[in-house]
Amino acid sequence: MKNNFFKHLEEFAKATEITQSEMEEMVLTWNEPFRIYTRKLDGTRMVRDMFSFAGPSGNVNYDYAAEGYMILYDLERDGYRTIVFDNVYKITKFGTTYIVK
Repeated sequence: MKNNFFKHLEEFAKATEITQSEMEEMVLTWNEPFRIYTRKLDGTRMVRDMFSFAGPSGNVNYDYAAEGYMILYDLERDGYRTIVFDNVYKITKFGTTYIVK
């Protein structure tokens, strides 16, 4: 059995680098689950299974992306969570890992 270090090393080697704007497009495809690796405002790391949705306020045309954040649905905590685009460093979607540069 492989130890945790080698497992993470293999995962990193298979990862694809993407830009922040590519990550935003990938994450803001509605109702497609993904795992997001980000930092909270206090700097601690957070890993959650989430998805984006049609908007917390119905059809309000507020541009969250212009403000630099997104509101996602947290599958583990069964609730909404605000994620800052600049704090996202990795995404896993459909079995592929993407490193945000």
